[in-house]
Amino acid sequence: MLEAIPITHARKLFLPSIERVARDLYKFVVTRRGKPVAVVLSYVEYCQMVETLRLFEDGKLVGEVERGMEQAERGELVQLDYMEEHDA
Repeated sequence: MLEAIPITHARKLFLPSIERVARDLYKFVVTRRGKPVAVVLSYVEYCQMVETLRLFEDGKLVGEVERGMEQAERGELVQLDYMEEHDA
């Protein structure tokens, strides 16, 4: 859950809040008159979100993930060491 911070409060604590975002992967919503206007999150988290969205745009990859999940639900699992031996 994101913490909501009024914009007047964010102005006073902006630098310490940004340092916390970078250091602790803390994120928060800035509000104006009680309504959300912005989300502040680390650059690392932003990049991860963008990459995840790009992966979901790849229909072939999404299909492979869905097939893998269906196989896992049916108990059709492959041991990792088996895969490593056969990839070499």
